Order: sequence, then C-alpha cells, then structure tokens
Amino acid sequence: MLFACPSTYHKDIPAETLVAHRDWLKAAIASGAVLSAGRRDPAVGGLILLRAENHAAAVALLAQDPFVAQGIAVYEPMGFTPSFGDLKG
Repeated sequence: MLFACPSTYHKDIPAETLVAHRDWLKAAIASGAVLSAGRRDPAVGGLILLRAENHAAAVALLAQDPFVAQGIAVYEPMGFTPSFGDLKG
C-alpha cells in the first residue's frame, strides 16, 4: 500500500540532525520503502511518499526518522490506492 506522509516541523532543525535525516531518507529510498520525499512550500514540514504493508508499518518506518526521534517533526501517514498515473497498481 502507498502512503502520503506530510509532516509538520515543531522545532528548529540542527545541522547534524538534517544530515542524519537525509542519510535515513537515502537508505529508505535505496531499500525501496520511500519513493519520494521533499520539503513543503512554504517550509513548514515535508512530505514522504512511501510503500508499506499497512498503517502500522508506515508509522514504524517513520519512527526511525531522526526528525521524529528528536521531536522535530510529526508525520500524518495517509494510505491511498492510486487509480491513475505512474503509481497505479
């Protein structure tokens, strides 16, 4: 199942945490769990598009993000089934 996971920032982002977050994203992309990620505009948070078995698995994956572990961001994963476009199953 696919999940769109918008986040909201609740704290400033220390430089070392940003590096750790980006490293986590690169590893999640390499594993195939994360399809795309980026900052929202305006930069009040981000959005991750990921693939997970269910909502609990999506939450568990996002909990590994250093932004979550350090209380910087909160994600709201929303499951969806694409009906049109490149991601249509």
